[in-house]
Amino acid sequence: MTRWAAVPIVVAASIVAGCTPSYMVHVNTFAEPNHSVNQGAAVFVVAEPNSANPILRRQVEAKIRELLSGHGYRPLDTADTADYLLTFHMGIHSNEVMGYAPVYRPYGAFYGGYFGHWGLGYTSYMPYFETVYVHWLRLKLYTKGGGVLNEANVVWLGEAQTGADDPELRQVVNYLLVALMDYFGTDTRRWIEVTLKTNDPRVQGVMEVQGQ
Repeated sequence: MTRWAAVPIVVAASIVAGCTPSYMVHVNTFAEPNHSVNQGAAVFVVAEPNSANPILRRQVEAKIRELLSGHGYRPLDTADTADYLLTFHMGIHSNEVMGYAPVYRPYGAFYGGYFGHWGLGYTSYMPYFETVYVHWLRLKLYTKGGGVLNEANVVWLGEAQTGADDPELRQVVNYLLVALMDYFGTDTRRWIEVTLKTNDPRVQGVMEVQGQ
């Protein structure tokens, strides 16, 4: 089981007025060293039949198929002639984080220094708590193996996560998908950070895919 809390999460934000907001996505992928996923391979995307939100599930399935095609693979409508089966799982959990904000106290004056000067009060720092929603996505690629999802047949596994101040998954999942599919079939060997701006054409493109 992945220990998501071990990876620092940064909430997407625009710090300077006029800057394009961005998402920092944390990606970690694993590839079977004795197996390579060839370009042009036929992939059938297996959707979770018991998903709590079947509409979003179908949309994400369509987005994955679009990204597979864009990366040179062949998404299929049935598993009959597929080389691989690809599963996906996604979700959200929340963390409460603590920070410190400066508090200015503009009352009470003092006069001092060698030449003398006036100053206003002092600054202190007060703790505050904020809820960060961690959005995560996991993809698993299986060799077909008779159509059975046997864990022994997993040849690639990819994980992605990012933090946001909004629990709405339907928007954030586009960033998770784009970041993770860039490393489809490869091994990052560690957690890496991928920054995607909201106006990234790849993100905009996958946002437009709504499924059937």
